[in-house]
Amino acid sequence: MRQDQRIVNSIPLSPQGKAAVIFVVAAAVVFGMFAIAGAAGPIGILLSVWAGGFVVFVLYRLAYFADAVPLTLPGKSEPYLELLRRNTGKRRLMPGSDPTYLSVKEANAADDEVEAEDRVLGIEVEGHAIAYPLAAMSVREVAHEVLDGVHVFVTWWPVTYAARAFILETQNGVEPDLYTIRKTLLNSTILVDATGSEIVQFLGQAVTGPIAGHTLSQIPVVATNWRAWSGAFPNTEVMSLDGTPEIDMFERYYITDRAGLYQQSANDRRWHDKDNVIGIEIKGSARCYPYPALISRPLINEEIGREPVLMAHERLSGTAVLFSRVVDGRTLSFSGDSKNPMRPDPNPDEPDMRSRINYEPWFLIDSQTGSRWRAVSGECVSGELKGKRLELLTAQSGFWFAWARFYPGSDVLEARKGSKDNQR
Repeated sequence: MRQDQRIVNSIPLSPQGKAAVIFVVAAAVVFGMFAIAGAAGPIGILLSVWAGGFVVFVLYRLAYFADAVPLTLPGKSEPYLELLRRNTGKRRLMPGSDPTYLSVKEANAADDEVEAEDRVLGIEVEGHAIAYPLAAMSVREVAHEVLDGVHVFVTWWPVTYAARAFILETQNGVEPDLYTIRKTLLNSTILVDATGSEIVQFLGQAVTGPIAGHTLSQIPVVATNWRAWSGAFPNTEVMSLDGTPEIDMFERYYITDRAGLYQQSANDRRWHDKDNVIGIEIKGSARCYPYPALISRPLINEEIGREPVLMAHERLSGTAVLFSRVVDGRTLSFSGDSKNPMRPDPNPDEPDMRSRINYEPWFLIDSQTGSRWRAVSGECVSGELKGKRLELLTAQSGFWFAWARFYPGSDVLEARKGSKDNQR
């Protein structure tokens, strides 16, 4: 795999040691030039010190002094060394108080605070459904829940558009913890757990510390909007926007061509760097579904790693979910049972496109029993299997430039050109 920079060199020094050596050498070279020119006075000394500092600063911005850590990419058996960068720039201020939640009993308050079209991240654990508006998570980055004794950490990194939820257990009486620090690897934020191990959020893989090489246990996260989530999970709670911006502060970044905190375009150019994708790995087989390709193919019955899988994309709410097609030991096949309309294109004369959206949930029907299923939640609402629910699989969301770096060589769904959508 091509790396941005040759990260392995022969200088057996720490990053601080390398910086000191380079500073001294650069300053000495410049001072020598001044001495030859007969200008080795106070001005020459000051300019030599400035030159040494400038060289160190430039190399720092190019991540020359970054640590190299072993990273094992999905589908690969051997690790390779990758740069663990320290983020530059001003640190964002986090909310000074713990988050609060609005329950189903406060539905009116929730709808007043969270707009119907606001993007949210949704999880369901042990019968508890919770939604996290992106506006709140872009500031907090990590939410810690304890649901029936299960510690769940919902994480969000807007730079790669990656939502991940991890389950951590109490070890030796020490309560689990997970928080972000000012480091990135391949533009993914780095999380630190209670052991001090540093974990790549995009993969959940630890690259330093006592659990280096271990991958955290994940649960599914659904990226959707508030109207679709609250309709599919009417008993949900939602994280309050109190103390956080009312809109996602990264909205402008999402629509630019900039790929990451430091530019890192995808090696694979089949899709635009900032195209949203959802992917999954099952038994060593990885497959990626770019959202633009799902516009023409919103429903896919297939197998990944010999496991029957259903991909469903509710276009109006921009929700893509992956389910197992096995219910009670029987493999089902699905087709659309209601209209799945396109999301309206933005109108320059009507900036608020949301006012033109009349949302209706998309329903599916299985060929084996004729039962009807809600696409976003996988819940069977009528028919022989009423009350059953499809198993939601743990998929990976993100921008294409990030997926292509972490899952090189994975199978990728291509757009179907000029075909009629016969999946409603």
